[in-house]
Amino acid sequence: MKMRRHRVFLICTVGLCVISFLHYYKALHYVSLLRELSAPYPNIKSFIMVTGFFWKEGSTPLSSTSPRQEGPLLVYRMSDGKPRAGEGLVLDTGQEPEAPQPWKRPEDPQRRSSGPTEVHKGGLIAWQPSSPTNQKPDPQRDSAVRVAVNKFMPRHASTPELLESLGDLHRHTHILQNDRTPYFVRTKAGALCFRQGTEVAPPKDETLKVRPSLAAIGQRRILQKPDESQTSAKSVEESGAAQGKPKRGKRLVKCVCRPGWHGPYCGVPTMVYHSNLPTKERLTPREMPRRVINAINVNHEFDLLHVRFRELIRAVDLFIVCESNFTAYGERRPLRFLHLLLNGTYDYVRHKILYVFLDHFPEGGRQDGWIADDYLRTFLTRDGMARIAGSRPDDVFLINDADEIPAQEGVLFLKLFDGWTEPFAIHMRKSLYGFFWKQLGSLEVVSGCTVGMLRDVYDNDGIRLRRREYYTMQGFRKYENDTGHILVQWSIGSPFHFAGWHCSWCFTPEGIHFKLISAQNGDFPRWGDYEDKRDLNYIRELIQTGGWFDGSVQEYPPSDPKEHMYAPKYMLDNYDHYRYLLENPYAKQFKLGVPL
Repeated sequence: MKMRRHRVFLICTVGLCVISFLHYYKALHYVSLLRELSAPYPNIKSFIMVTGFFWKEGSTPLSSTSPRQEGPLLVYRMSDGKPRAGEGLVLDTGQEPEAPQPWKRPEDPQRRSSGPTEVHKGGLIAWQPSSPTNQKPDPQRDSAVRVAVNKFMPRHASTPELLESLGDLHRHTHILQNDRTPYFVRTKAGALCFRQGTEVAPPKDETLKVRPSLAAIGQRRILQKPDESQTSAKSVEESGAAQGKPKRGKRLVKCVCRPGWHGPYCGVPTMVYHSNLPTKERLTPREMPRRVINAINVNHEFDLLHVRFRELIRAVDLFIVCESNFTAYGERRPLRFLHLLLNGTYDYVRHKILYVFLDHFPEGGRQDGWIADDYLRTFLTRDGMARIAGSRPDDVFLINDADEIPAQEGVLFLKLFDGWTEPFAIHMRKSLYGFFWKQLGSLEVVSGCTVGMLRDVYDNDGIRLRRREYYTMQGFRKYENDTGHILVQWSIGSPFHFAGWHCSWCFTPEGIHFKLISAQNGDFPRWGDYEDKRDLNYIRELIQTGGWFDGSVQEYPPSDPKEHMYAPKYMLDNYDHYRYLLENPYAKQFKLGVPL
């Protein structure tokens, strides 16, 4: 009897092992552990994630969220996706706050806020008792600085006037249209090639010219590589005329890729080719491109906003731009982006902008700045996505901070190819005060997924996409079963192959001052509470030396505007306009020892 019991127990154990193996076979099939471990920069996070499918305790995340750096010191906050310089380690209790209701406006959140405040005619001005100076705000104390800020924030951008012009702009619905752009071309030999990534042959009458004209470049013909036995690539017409009838059997025809492009279709950029995408062998071009939706919150990053629009205007179908008449600190601010939108500044991309207006400050945002910070992205996503008609579940949703600019090539890849997994992060080049202070490593931020995953897994909440591991969400298993796709997070780019740019505190001294006084009340220490940190001469010294507000100065690797991925192309093409971000404006004084 004992032997029979042991046999039954052994058979049941083996059966459970077989069932478990079959259940997770598809996940193992998607992730190549050997390839991950043998890579020159193995993604240990991916390895931990895969092992987490087998050994997962409760709902505890198996790895921390992707860090983000805004200053020289790396310090982590568990509930946030990015560490900030100078802040202490903040422990999270693990309890997720109740999801905000973006369609409900609080009656008067400022009345419920606790803590000492001083009432002025202009509204409530918060006083920080924990500030090192322990002083109340003094309007006369910063009068000299506010004169400079008034130049940065013009008076004609007053909120009451613009609210009258706003009308129902913040209620408009945008209908997504299919993108009919011919991104791919099929050669006469049958090869399907991505236009931007495929080398072209100049017409015969231009072969003797050193540099063909732009008009002639548009008329060039796609090159092809007939087969391995041929040593030289011929054009489609030449190869067809010379070879005549093809020999029996299949003839291998390939596209000739330009530098920086890979794959049989020349549509995989280097940043994806060197990424940790586990399904590179299964990538196929789409017959109908996805629509890409890029959601951002904007405060006063208008130069970088222009750069974003110029960089992504070909790849993104809709920009959801959210603006509030409150700062992250809870004080009223003018609607400058709305003013620029109405006066024609963004007419070149106006047809792709959906304006979202946040007219209230979240309850509790004054006491805990992270509530306000999270609520901005929650409202942006839910209000914006609710006003989009014609979207499909396989469309791409991309959410960024205003100082995060993805590269066009990576977004085009997501738009034009099937076979990649989700969600995806982006490796970005890090810089401080300007692209001239390049920081070590890269910033990896979870930035996007499909519209279907955003809806079914993240409940249309952009902050969950950025800060929550997908396998801790309740709907992720059902989404996998419904779509038949295993969710595997990956990153566009690598620490050595950037897929975008993150320029932190990249403003003029007046712009940095405005960011200091409008920063949320949760990213401690809040440098805007320190009078000496708001001094414009002190801010100029920080830009000059690359130092941080805590007095530290980190070591920066050498950088050159001619290096690859130094800055977005539009900035380099308009060098004079963006010179203050491309070159250290105070470098000469620093070398000569001249005080600012």
